[in-house]
Amino acid sequence: MLGGTSLVAALSGTVAVLVGDIARYGSDDDGPMVTALVLFALAVVGCAGWLLAVRAAPEAERLPDGPVRAGIPRQVAPIRRDWARTGQILLFLCAPYVLVRTAAPSPGGALGELPAFLLLVATIALLARLPLLLGGQLPPAPRGFRRRVAAGVPVLATRARLGRPVRVDVRTASGAGSGDLVTRVAYGLGVTPEGAREVVSPEDEGFFGVEAVEERGMYRRAIGERHLSHSVAQLAGHRGWLCVPREWRAYTGVRRERPLVPAFFASDTGHVVWAAIEPVLVERALAEGYLTPRETDIALRAAPVRRPSFYLARAHDRVLALGLGVVLATVPAMTGLVPAWGTVLCGLAGLALLGRAAYVVLTAPYRFQAQDEGLWKRFARTDPALR
Repeated sequence: MLGGTSLVAALSGTVAVLVGDIARYGSDDDGPMVTALVLFALAVVGCAGWLLAVRAAPEAERLPDGPVRAGIPRQVAPIRRDWARTGQILLFLCAPYVLVRTAAPSPGGALGELPAFLLLVATIALLARLPLLLGGQLPPAPRGFRRRVAAGVPVLATRARLGRPVRVDVRTASGAGSGDLVTRVAYGLGVTPEGAREVVSPEDEGFFGVEAVEERGMYRRAIGERHLSHSVAQLAGHRGWLCVPREWRAYTGVRRERPLVPAFFASDTGHVVWAAIEPVLVERALAEGYLTPRETDIALRAAPVRRPSFYLARAHDRVLALGLGVVLATVPAMTGLVPAWGTVLCGLAGLALLGRAAYVVLTAPYRFQAQDEGLWKRFARTDPALR
């Protein structure tokens, strides 16, 4: 509630600046933007409350076990929509307009046309991002699998137990031909079919697990490791149905991409965990008789677990501090109490801080650990080609 309030207030303050511009169009009245100032102040207060709340909140607890479900749900919900991410994108697109508008309020000056130009750029960028913002919360392969399940197509399924998530650090060549070695991280999730030997290491023969798809493409909605982190924190050890498409071989011929088969785990508690699985593991499970064709039950449903408030200490602390600096740089110009050169300096300072905040947000998945280290069991290995 606090995080959502701060985002909505910040976006509303941006809209208030735009509405104020439209209301004053054609006049020379550039008075203080009181409404926007109040909304930005509310955003700062809400953000501070969110920061204190998530720092004091307990970790997500494991859900109690539910009664055994004999059937497989036909109505399987996708990953919950990330409205906070959508709000962040909108805010970063509109913030330059507010900064330049408050720093160069005179429409007749040399900088007077720049706010309108920035607003046009933000609108074009927003239209370009609409497929990402309005699209489904699953990539194409799991999305198509979900549609076929909803249509009543049988699946390959086995009763299984959800195990502990696994992180594998693979030391391999950079691929650039420079002789450098890099470490690539893969996140997996141990799943043990009923009657199978439980293994805890990807190095063990017979390891059967699903994994997160890398979330790196700008326009590619992927099954991120956060979805698995949140799910396993509340569902580890639960039993349910692991399901893959009956026509799983159709997913192994995609060019320029690593072939992965979509899968979902439907727990007995009525929750679903979306992931992907190596084709070789599907083939092995079929050969050993674990996966068998099964019908789905139209009366059963499954939904993702509730998403905890996601917080990265170092990344979010920096972004919030930079965001506060942007607001403080904007306030003097919005009050109308500083000279023209002062508003320009404040606007330039705000733009510099905003650019730094955007850099931190974009590079956070690469620079900061996005998972709870105590949750993921970690392994390290070297690419066999380098041995």
